[in-house]
Amino acid sequence: MKMKRAGLICLLLPLFLAAAEPPQRPALTIVLVIDGLRPDSITPEIMPNLDRMKKTGAWYTHSHSVFPTVTRVNTASISTGTLPSRHGIVSNQLYLPAVSSKLLNDGDYESLLSLAKVNDGRVVGPKTLGEYFKDAGIHYVALSSGSTGNALLLNPTAPFGTSEVINSGFENGSRVAFPDSLNTALLARFGKEKGDSGNPSLLWTERVLREYVLETMHPQVIIDWMDQPDSIQHQKGVSSPEALDALRLVDRQIGLLQDKLKQMGLDGKTDIIVTCDHGFDYEPASDFLKPDSDVAVDNEGGTSLLYVKDHAPEKIEQLVAKLQANESTNAIFVAATRPANGTFRCSPRAERGFAPGTFALDLAHECLPSHGPDVIVTWHWDDTKNAFGVPGTQSVLGRPGTTHNGHGSLNPYTTHTILLAVGKDFKQGTTIEVPTGNVDLAPTLLAIEGLPAPSSMEGRPLTGPQPKSSTRRIQARTGQYCAELEISRAGNQAYLDQAARCR
Repeated sequence: MKMKRAGLICLLLPLFLAAAEPPQRPALTIVLVIDGLRPDSITPEIMPNLDRMKKTGAWYTHSHSVFPTVTRVNTASISTGTLPSRHGIVSNQLYLPAVSSKLLNDGDYESLLSLAKVNDGRVVGPKTLGEYFKDAGIHYVALSSGSTGNALLLNPTAPFGTSEVINSGFENGSRVAFPDSLNTALLARFGKEKGDSGNPSLLWTERVLREYVLETMHPQVIIDWMDQPDSIQHQKGVSSPEALDALRLVDRQIGLLQDKLKQMGLDGKTDIIVTCDHGFDYEPASDFLKPDSDVAVDNEGGTSLLYVKDHAPEKIEQLVAKLQANESTNAIFVAATRPANGTFRCSPRAERGFAPGTFALDLAHECLPSHGPDVIVTWHWDDTKNAFGVPGTQSVLGRPGTTHNGHGSLNPYTTHTILLAVGKDFKQGTTIEVPTGNVDLAPTLLAIEGLPAPSSMEGRPLTGPQPKSSTRRIQARTGQYCAELEISRAGNQAYLDQAARCR
């Protein structure tokens, strides 16, 4: 009897051990961020490779940009798994009176480095993916064909020698990467290319990815930021002939990457996640605000961030009243508590601002007393089509009679982003309607690599079971003015959908 039991144990032991082994990590995980790609731009005719991935992988239909729906805000959320009030990048510009009396463009990585002067030596406060992976001995490389600021936020500690980031525009093109050894190798092999130059910088970066990063560096995790179609859509508009050409170019690069992975025997061992930072809209401009020496104005498309001298509450209330009297104003956000003694406090669970008819900055995850805005206002939008038949028209601040194409606001055409994933860590051939967002990418990458997501992260891993979801609408009203904010939830995570005047 004992011998039979011993034999049975010997037979079952390998099964127990196999069950106890942790899941095997993929040989490689790649995140492709396609700047400014609207979900409705993915078609079999224009983007066949991406369309095929959408149909065969996991397609998340309700994915969100982080508000304000601009590039650097979302880059920081992707690399930290946190929202603006925690990572500190509140828009595409910085207002740091201690450093400069003018707004600083954080598309310039040197402007971002100045943030460290007022932030205890750090560009962003939270620990970043590059740091988590370095501590775990996982090789991580970030590439970007966008701005140098965008590249830096993908791996903020790289200039200090801790990890690697590639962009052809550092130091006016005399540097294409950090650290120095990588910079020397890439310059010798690939030469210089003007940074943030649209198609040329995209092609340079994708060639570096295929021919050097994959062949020579052999990282385990890659984030590749593809600057098109954003830059051409700003100039020409969504679905313009030039924008469609840019989409075709991006899709060809994705096809070449897939071919390279297959050539290297990595196609079945690689997870690929595709996302974007924001959608896009058409923006005829109008004048809503008059110049005021006590107010610094940062216009980010359909959203404006206002910085009031000394956080004066009376001035904030005056601005809010003027904005609420304007028919082009949608939602307004201010601090939940009235500023006092030249500062204001955050109230993490607050929904209403201290001024009547406003929402709390906390609700937008934009409460940042150190260098955040005093007032955020979003402008009117509707479903009117642009010249190429694409819906989504957004009012913005600017000179009357001029038109733009952009993003930044709280309308579904900019908050709604693409998200798809192919690979063994995701259920393939499925459509997932549970809300997701760019803030979820960092905890997802950690989970894929077998690392726990810290409680400080505000996103959730997208691997595994999906939580229950819901949508709610919150109103803020005073007198004849009423605004409504729509928020989707998935478990404990909240995602801003849109803001509009009450119907």
